[in-house]
Amino acid sequence: MELQQLKYFLDIAQTQNMTASSKRLNVAQPALSHSMKKLESELGVRLFDRVGRNIRLSREGEYLAGLLNPAIAAVDAVPDKVRDFAKGEQQTVVVGMHSASKLVIAAIAEYKVRNPKAKFRISQDPSGACDVSMRTVRADGAPAVAGPSRSMLFRERIGVALPASLGIDSVGSLDELEGRQFVMLAGSKGFRRVCDELCAARGFVVGNAIESDSPDAVRELIGLGLGVGFWPEFSWGSLEGSSARFAPVADEGFVRCLEATLEPRAKDVPEARRFFDFVAAFVGDAFSAQPS
Repeated sequence: MELQQLKYFLDIAQTQNMTASSKRLNVAQPALSHSMKKLESELGVRLFDRVGRNIRLSREGEYLAGLLNPAIAAVDAVPDKVRDFAKGEQQTVVVGMHSASKLVIAAIAEYKVRNPKAKFRISQDPSGACDVSMRTVRADGAPAVAGPSRSMLFRERIGVALPASLGIDSVGSLDELEGRQFVMLAGSKGFRRVCDELCAARGFVVGNAIESDSPDAVRELIGLGLGVGFWPEFSWGSLEGSSARFAPVADEGFVRCLEATLEPRAKDVPEARRFFDFVAAFVGDAFSAQPS
């Protein structure tokens, strides 16, 4: 069966007249009759009964028409649905949330308060297409992914989260943390990789650490006195109100770099360009930012 053949059948089912359908469809009557005979042969049933010079649907024909009407209507609606989908995709901002998820979510929430109709989709696939992305880059600020159209680089100090009961306000050097139990993010996280690289460059080795996939869990474990851990100054939020305290590290090179990028595909998504500008201002309120 072919789609066009089924559409011919539905037209004949409506007109109950082969000649009338031939004119409506702009198809020669012999070709139309041949198409219907072929359809009957394929199905192994009689679809039409002849009544004088006209025809009418057999019971099998009526059943087939009932099956086909919604199916053909759905097929006919496909072009409009695809165009509507494409239009919706063009209005949806795909955010690549690869680092600083708490900060990204806060930015989206605030943006939606101001722009209730804005639509977002989150992607955490490092190789996936997105419009605006947030990712950790090397300490020298070199982008982790080449070819962005616009980007902003944000730097923040990495301090140490300590149980408030220790009464420590700052850390002069990492050596002061020697022998302490660490609570850290799982090794696949961008922030963890940065901390590992910074420690290795300074000859500091973190022993067996308690690992978690959540910054909130890291904060709670430290607050309970179960260890210490590295903490970014802004992107994970303040430690105020918890049982942990932020202690800066005296080493000025102990920083985390985040890159917010407006990806090339965002040229077709005006909302994405507006959101990128908003993110730059939103994060810039807490970070020291400079164009990358």
